[in-house]
Amino acid sequence: MAADSYFWVDLQYQQTPRLIATAALPTAEGLLLVDPGPTTAIDGLLDGLSAHGYALEDVHAVLLTHIHLDHAGATGTLVKRHPELQVVVHRIGAPHVHDPSRLLRSARRIYGDAMDRLWGAVAGVPEDNLNVVRGGETLTFAGRVLDVAYTPGHAVHHVSYFDRLSRTAFVGDVAGMRIPEAGYIMPVTPPPDVDVPRWLDSIATVEGWQPETLFLTHCGPSPDPQAHLEVMAERLQAWAAEVEEVVAAPAEETASAVAGAEDPAAAFVDDKLQQMRAAVPAPYQEAYAQFGDPHGSWAGLARYGRKQAEG
Repeated sequence: MAADSYFWVDLQYQQTPRLIATAALPTAEGLLLVDPGPTTAIDGLLDGLSAHGYALEDVHAVLLTHIHLDHAGATGTLVKRHPELQVVVHRIGAPHVHDPSRLLRSARRIYGDAMDRLWGAVAGVPEDNLNVVRGGETLTFAGRVLDVAYTPGHAVHHVSYFDRLSRTAFVGDVAGMRIPEAGYIMPVTPPPDVDVPRWLDSIATVEGWQPETLFLTHCGPSPDPQAHLEVMAERLQAWAAEVEEVVAAPAEETASAVAGAEDPAAAFVDDKLQQMRAAVPAPYQEAYAQFGDPHGSWAGLARYGRKQAEG
């Protein structure tokens, strides 16, 4: 049923397949788009919709899992082009979708001169277009029913959606990254909001829906949700424990390791890339390295580990 009740578009981000996917759910009110991606991928989104016989004017609402630019950056630009477009977003993310200036300052510190090339312009969304959720709501669009759950851990403004028709859970980054042709599940844990216990609770929330399919923004459907979520939870906990052990060590031990050319961050990144490459066919390894981003995952888990060590 899932294949018949929604379709998805590979945004061909930066002319590369299998990096960002947008799900499209048809309703009598218009299409619902889950995570439209960044502004730099709008052409890929519109081309993908056109291939299925739709235009931007056919879209009724954008459902954001969270407000990171690879998921939500195009939202304001889409609303400028289609002013009737509605946007569903968690209450913590809503102010930054309306006025993205603070979000952009933070992102520019991370991406520097590459910011515009990677993500493009990020426009604000008028308040009248925003539909704010907290989690626990039921959304109905011309008879199509989606349940909303608050699913933090990757981000404090993260929600997931369960489509009762297709029995598909649209989970953003809760279930990590998985390219269908490769099957490897990689946690994505960038700063600043990583919270492992809350993330595990979010995985349990998704499991509670008993979905038949997971849909990941990176990148597409995963047809065995139970096995997928079990692997994700185990790998997330293992990565977190590995990093926490390092950041909780006395400063002199860490300094000694670095002096001995055993930089723990570099070792972590190298190990995770080796594990990925051992499991992933060559055509997809670069995509995992780029969007799985173990450098960012170390930073996010290290920040979380230091917070835990500080009590």
